[in-house]
Amino acid sequence: MWVDFRQGFATVADDGFGMSLKALRDRYLVIGKSKRTSPKEQSPGGRKPMGRKGIGKLAPFGVARMVDVATVNAGVLNWFTLSLDDLLKMGRDGGEHRYKPVFHAKDVSADLSAAQGATSTATAEVRRFLRRMRKIPLAERSGTLVAMYGLTANALPAPDDIISGLGARFSVVLARPDFKVRVSSRLIDEKRALPAFDFRIPAEGFKEGKVGGRPVKWWAGFVLRADWPADQAGVGVFAHSKIAQDRPFFFGAKGKEIYQRYLYAVVEADWLDELERDLVSTDRTSIDWHDPETAELLEWGRKEVGTWLDRYAEWRATLVQQEVETAASTMRSKGRIHIFSDVENQAIVKLVADASGSLGRGAAADKSREDLLDVVSRAWINQPTRELLRKAWTDLANAADDADAFKSLAETVGDHAVPEAMGLALTFAQRAFALSVLETAIGKKSEARLQKLVEEFPWIIQPRGELLTADQWLKTSIEKIADEDESKDRAGRTIREMSHQERADFVFLTSPSETRIQIVEIKQNDPQHTLNLENRRQLADYLDMVESERSSADVSGLLIGHTGNPRFDAKDSRITVKSWDEILIECRAAYLELLAGTLEQADLGPGDSRLAMVKQFGGPKVWTWLNKMAQKDKRLAAIMEKAKQTGIMITASTAAPAPALPPPTPPAAAEIPPDASAALPANED
Repeated sequence: MWVDFRQGFATVADDGFGMSLKALRDRYLVIGKSKRTSPKEQSPGGRKPMGRKGIGKLAPFGVARMVDVATVNAGVLNWFTLSLDDLLKMGRDGGEHRYKPVFHAKDVSADLSAAQGATSTATAEVRRFLRRMRKIPLAERSGTLVAMYGLTANALPAPDDIISGLGARFSVVLARPDFKVRVSSRLIDEKRALPAFDFRIPAEGFKEGKVGGRPVKWWAGFVLRADWPADQAGVGVFAHSKIAQDRPFFFGAKGKEIYQRYLYAVVEADWLDELERDLVSTDRTSIDWHDPETAELLEWGRKEVGTWLDRYAEWRATLVQQEVETAASTMRSKGRIHIFSDVENQAIVKLVADASGSLGRGAAADKSREDLLDVVSRAWINQPTRELLRKAWTDLANAADDADAFKSLAETVGDHAVPEAMGLALTFAQRAFALSVLETAIGKKSEARLQKLVEEFPWIIQPRGELLTADQWLKTSIEKIADEDESKDRAGRTIREMSHQERADFVFLTSPSETRIQIVEIKQNDPQHTLNLENRRQLADYLDMVESERSSADVSGLLIGHTGNPRFDAKDSRITVKSWDEILIECRAAYLELLAGTLEQADLGPGDSRLAMVKQFGGPKVWTWLNKMAQKDKRLAAIMEKAKQTGIMITASTAAPAPALPPPTPPAAAEIPPDASAALPANED
């Protein structure tokens, strides 16, 4: 097939079977004739018809007022002119009509002499068409030319746009080796018709399978750069090699929207055009996804898009890490960023890679990563930031129980929290200090304030193991499912009965892949409102709902509040009950243990300023606890001795005094490391 533009003409020609005069009269020149008699009918060449609504004879009039059709079948030429004005007049009359065009050649030999004496404006184009087949024996010559002229203003797009448009709307352009299309003499191939892909599933060709017993083929690519209009991204669904569902389309998949703009996928489902009912819109841009016939394909597509995005995100994470490592190495060699130990340099690279994964590709993204490397490298030793964090925690403890003020302070702490990678010892010292502050403040806060704390700082309730993060989306989704399900014999009934204020007591914490989900119910540390069976019942209903919706996940519950005397027992193996004293003491013990361990591993010299910073940011109470732990740990004792040698001390100007602690209720012995628990006095000034 050839598509050309010259001197006011747009032409499309092929070397197919062509049409005889009888075929022209009985089919092509009949307005409103059905394309096929059965859904699975095929052409003489074995191709399935594209669509159901005619053969597109009127399509050229979208850009032209006049159209010449020259068609050759078995060496015989028929050539005529169509007028848009005449066709419109016939169409307005309704019914089935045979249009009588102006013929320039009727059943004549398909050689150059056939164009002699013709009066058509398109005569030169017909000569080119006949010249193209001159080396073929006359009886074997075949093909069709459609020459459009009287073009409307701005009717002709750029050749590159036509190439990409054909590739986007007709998969046959690239799918068959015996079907070649040239635009202005340029052969359309995957490189010209499709965007440049950074990542493709599979690496080449199609994947094949069945959905609801029906065959489906697909591939998915992710572009190198998403510098294109948003409506060009997504999935195109094809039937009989022609678009049936145009982009942008993602089968309703949610999540990782930042990567959806990089996706360009093709799904072929020929059976969509072979159903008794026509489910494809007239303009071939959308499918009726509400019809039961398409339900399984829609659900399959939603899951597949999610899988494609997950695989791309994993691939991108590895690639971004490599790009940042290369940029960091170059910047260090040129003295543009600080140089630290190998471990610290790698931690900075990891932090920048995680933060810049969604920046995409290109000069602007590279510049942003370099700027971020510079900022993070300088922040690695940024003492003012740590001072700000410590002050924010102190302000948080002293704040009035006012919703807006508390939220503002909590967000300030979150905004300025120094990443763990920026000096583990300093981070652990800060957390130990924060926990000592919280012990005096925890009883003053309502459930809503405590819930905000756990969402912002989940490490408070999980000092060991995999760090889970707050997942408000999952919580909202589960509550919506419960609200919409009116049945009385399944999980969710208790959730529906809960007020908005009661629901605010629950925090959902998940691992990155949602393989582990912990639901935390938070109550005040108030002896007048001890934990009870109603609290257990509400938490159990959340657990039941999540287990029914996320059956493959490890789901557990944590109920925090005043445990009462005798101690409240949930009598549910999925639920752990803890008091706030247990939570804080266990967490503080863990971070003191980690702090001591990192100090030992670092083997700091007496003059290392970071040792002084640990004491400064941890506060006098943390330093006192470390000294007590050192009595049973020789290596830690040596470090504390180094601190004494350099005269490290805390003054009123460098640290706020740690508040006195109320007598704690100790957790089970197994929950606190022996060395750490020995260093935790009931009330230390």
